[in-house]
Amino acid sequence: MMRFHPSVVVLILLAGFPAAARAQPSWRDRGYVAIGGWYQPVGTTFTDEVHPIIDVEAADIDTEYDTGSAGGFDVGGGVRVWRNLAIGAQVSRFSKSGSASVDARIPHPLFFRQPRTVTGDAGTLAHDETAVHVRLLWMVPIRERLQLGLSGGPSWIDVKQDLVTTVAVTQTYPFDSATFASATSARQTGSHAGFNAAADLSYILRPHVGVGLEVSVSRARVPLDNVTVDAGGLHVGGGLRFRF
Repeated sequence: MMRFHPSVVVLILLAGFPAAARAQPSWRDRGYVAIGGWYQPVGTTFTDEVHPIIDVEAADIDTEYDTGSAGGFDVGGGVRVWRNLAIGAQVSRFSKSGSASVDARIPHPLFFRQPRTVTGDAGTLAHDETAVHVRLLWMVPIRERLQLGLSGGPSWIDVKQDLVTTVAVTQTYPFDSATFASATSARQTGSHAGFNAAADLSYILRPHVGVGLEVSVSRARVPLDNVTVDAGGLHVGGGLRFRF
């Protein structure tokens, strides 16, 4: 589950569109390119449940995942199509190792329907996201060298996540109790459509080259093998800005 409601951020970012569309200085560049990095302060948590067969009986294994905060990079660009309006795209990526805690009921090797409860840490499991954001951007020249870009559009987000598939335990006769030993995981992949919105403030240091700060939000509900996860999030970052 996401720890924030991205629609609130979207409304804030898009609130400036009507005002931006009114009489503003003309944007004269033919297009733009942006390269930079960002920080995602709030991660994603979700729970997965699997039922592997252990000792000819199905086990119940619940795992809670936490990706935590992360840093990533993006590159994008676009071309002006009318007045201050541009069409563009951005590719964003990050890779993070998150924690995972296991709560499992493991079948008894001698008796049916007498599971033993074990808990433990599955270790650090990889979480990767690659996103393609299509954007309509309205550029607002605030001053001679200061520009504000307000954008939004659809996204396609691909997620790769290590998910726990089974656990190993240590046990001794008469096997009435067991202790968590380790967890086995496998990489799962999924993709889905979502949305994005952003506000980018750029300062042009010299002709065609500048720096910028961006606040953006994206979201997609991505189905994996046994669970659907919230991908994307709130990003704060900056980098180089080029005009042509």
